[in-house]
Amino acid sequence: MEELLKRLKTRLPDTELTDSQLEEYIQTMSDRLCLRLGVEILPALFSSVCVDATVKMVRRTYYEGISSEGVASISTSFVDNILSEYADEIGDWKAAQADSGNSSKVVRFL
Repeated sequence: MEELLKRLKTRLPDTELTDSQLEEYIQTMSDRLCLRLGVEILPALFSSVCVDATVKMVRRTYYEGISSEGVASISTSFVDNILSEYADEIGDWKAAQADSGNSSKVVRFL
């Protein structure tokens, strides 16, 4: 968690959030990734995804629920699911785990 917090603070140098708040965001994103990956502990390969997605989560804190907003020539919109951007990486990792036999949650038909 310390390494992820350090990386998050590097990406958000001007944040006013406390370490405790940032750790909560990291834990939430880590939990969500673990659920998607079907693992108990976040694989090291997904640390960058966790940090990247957490940055997005923090940045939309005060705008939660906005799907589209426009003022003059400025427009704001957010995706409904932050992790949807990483669906390919998640799918590829799960497929690689299934192919290597490292996943107990995969059924193989021969």
